[in-house]
Amino acid sequence: MPAYLKAALWIGIIGALFMIFPALLVIAVLILLWWLISNLTENGPKWIWWQRDALFLWLGRFRWFGKLPWVSSILRRVQAEEENRKEEAQRRKAEANAREQAERDKAQKEYDTLIERAIPPDIKRDMRAFLDGSFVGEDRSPLAYVGYRVGKTRGLVSRERQKRLEVCFRIEIPTDLDAKYQKWGRPATYQRFHSIERHLKMLADMRSGRSNLKFAVADWEEDRAWFLDEFRDLAGLLQRHSPRRYW
Repeated sequence: MPAYLKAALWIGIIGALFMIFPALLVIAVLILLWWLISNLTENGPKWIWWQRDALFLWLGRFRWFGKLPWVSSILRRVQAEEENRKEEAQRRKAEANAREQAERDKAQKEYDTLIERAIPPDIKRDMRAFLDGSFVGEDRSPLAYVGYRVGKTRGLVSRERQKRLEVCFRIEIPTDLDAKYQKWGRPATYQRFHSIERHLKMLADMRSGRSNLKFAVADWEEDRAWFLDEFRDLAGLLQRHSPRRYW
């Protein structure tokens, strides 16, 4: 059956239904009005031209429509604009892909630089001493493993504490530590970043009301603020673009 006969048949069927069931016609008209008003409210009068152009593009697939003298010029313009829109969309997509690849390369480079950085000898000694059982203290977390200490009596100066936080962020956590610390995540990941930050906050919050630990609490709060400022952006970047070793 030719396409125009099929279209006429469907139009006839729909028209018959509306004649038999007038309520359907009323509902259809109300839906159409709601659709028109909502689109005009949201997009303004230009929406009408968008619909006209879309209709012209759809009808333009039929040869007979393109041969009509009163629409040929409009159809050519609409088709040219559509082609320009497609080219613009492709250009934007290519630019977005290039930006994403550049960000991915940056993430990999910063990750490699961080992971390959040598561990200072004094921190290595503290790590060996911890595994040998020479560590003294309550906290036996990965922070203690790298020799991180706070407080007035045995605490380290800010720079030394921060060095140890940086090392803790980028090393493997040994299986000798409590199994729960394996949930801190892999080296230089957002999970590791979040775990260290959360642990520092927990230590400070648990002891904030004890006057004899005010220096330790101040150290934890200072170090947490430094750690957030130092690694938040990098951790977010590595969360968006996982390093190749984690693929």
